[in-house]
Amino acid sequence: MAASKSPPAKASPTKKSATASSGHGRWDSRDGLEQYLRSPATNPRVLAYNDDFVVIKDMYPKATIHLLILPRDPLKQHQHPVEAFKDQVFFTKLRTEAAKWHSLAAKELARTLCPDTIPERDWESEIKVGIHSFPSMHHLHVHVISRDMHSPYVRHKKHYNSFTTPFFVGLHEFPLEEEDIERRAGNWNKQDMICWRCGRNFENKFTALKAHLEREFEEWKDGLISQTENVQ
Repeated sequence: MAASKSPPAKASPTKKSATASSGHGRWDSRDGLEQYLRSPATNPRVLAYNDDFVVIKDMYPKATIHLLILPRDPLKQHQHPVEAFKDQVFFTKLRTEAAKWHSLAAKELARTLCPDTIPERDWESEIKVGIHSFPSMHHLHVHVISRDMHSPYVRHKKHYNSFTTPFFVGLHEFPLEEEDIERRAGNWNKQDMICWRCGRNFENKFTALKAHLEREFEEWKDGLISQTENVQ
């Protein structure tokens, strides 16, 4: 995916994690997004940046396409999405940025799965944009992810359920009340694993789910390629 980088904005100050500031000299992995905000111009994982956002490829993608949109506003960086999204000026900018990358991610998915065809169908329905109701990282980030969950980095039930249960909140669902987010954050990893495509319930059988996801991915991909070829 081509990058579109503008002149770098002034680096935003970030808070030290409890681990990093405790005197033990250990880096808290939950601060892992700080590097992209600090030096977007020189980081190879950065796809694009402007005064308001940095967009990166997720280091451990949970699907064929997995991007993150990071706000550069130092106040928003450390807020929970519910709080940050109450700022209508910020949220309007975010929705505009997300819509752009939703479209670009769909085109990249088409290029990845159908490199020898012209992707004339609408691929945007295969891309999800949203946040986790209880974020795992200290810095606010919005996921732009294809729905296939086909990745070697989907290694545990929590990886799968974090994107396939109500724990994942679509950006289009906001505004939401804090109690709605709290409800969606509760017991998400205790829920059964349900195939995103066929709806089969795998309960807690992750190994069986992974094998099933491989087959589903191939059928999903073949179906998308077939539909693309039929519209040409």
